[in-house]
Amino acid sequence: MSFRHGLKWLAAAGLSLAMAGCSASSATSESSVSSVNPAESGVDQAEELAGDKLSVLCPTGAPALASLGLADAGAAVEYVDGQDLLVSELSKTDGYDMIIAPVNVGIKTWKDAGAYQLDGILTWGNLYVVSPDENWNESGKTIALFGEQAVPGMVFTDLYPECQANMEFYPSVSEASAALLAGKADSAMLAQPAAAGAVAKASQDGTTLSVVDDLQTGWQDAHESDQKGYPQAALFVKKGKAEEYASQIDALKTYIENATPEKIEHAVDAYGAEQLGVPNAKLAASTWDAQNIHYVPAKDCKEDLQKFLDVFSIQIPDGIIVE
Repeated sequence: MSFRHGLKWLAAAGLSLAMAGCSASSATSESSVSSVNPAESGVDQAEELAGDKLSVLCPTGAPALASLGLADAGAAVEYVDGQDLLVSELSKTDGYDMIIAPVNVGIKTWKDAGAYQLDGILTWGNLYVVSPDENWNESGKTIALFGEQAVPGMVFTDLYPECQANMEFYPSVSEASAALLAGKADSAMLAQPAAAGAVAKASQDGTTLSVVDDLQTGWQDAHESDQKGYPQAALFVKKGKAEEYASQIDALKTYIENATPEKIEHAVDAYGAEQLGVPNAKLAASTWDAQNIHYVPAKDCKEDLQKFLDVFSIQIPDGIIVE
């Protein structure tokens, strides 16, 4: 899931777009690809991206699926694999109009730069344990994990502070999935739709796997949150510009609210599953509900937000939330 394409690529090759959960990718790799209307020619795309269109930076994975409403409305969305570019761009005052990023990353950057305000939460967690049976958390067994110092690892260790199974961390969700499928682990914590992809791949090889634990439900039970899950990917907008971007934000919310499996499958096919960072269009569509994508204004979920930030020992800073 590694792509680095610029305007020259667009002019020469045409289509592009990308996505993932709060992606299931390695935090150390860095690549990006731009999204525009798939019906436009490559030259037109390059011209549009260089013009006055709303500019958005977004991680691959579930956040990219959540952002399809912006791309559908004509925004120039650049999808990136990895967090380095997100951090550097969140620190600039003259960069993208909007940036979708892990909520903890955006809030940490605000303390240093004060450039982007938190408008709303887009994804509420998409982590699941995949195993041959429900007895995965036992001594002598191994669970493959990813994101040791990021949201996935922090959520897992918060819910399982005394995990009985041996915890083996991998650089990315794809590598954790590969470890499970290769028999190097007895179970794995995976993000949707990668979890569904692992179950399907195992079935092809004659092995039965299933989703046996929903970490979003576990989080809600443990922390008594209003929302099922935890605020993972958030929409950050240039400071003081939320009102100016109101129509685009409304388009984003409407797209998510009206999403259907057919609509998501068509969009992923149009933009490209690989570039979005999902196994394929059908899995992206069939796991839409399990990806826990829904927009909630940050001002309306401050309590849930703070409960999540407590895991990172972060307080909501003054002025960051769009009121």
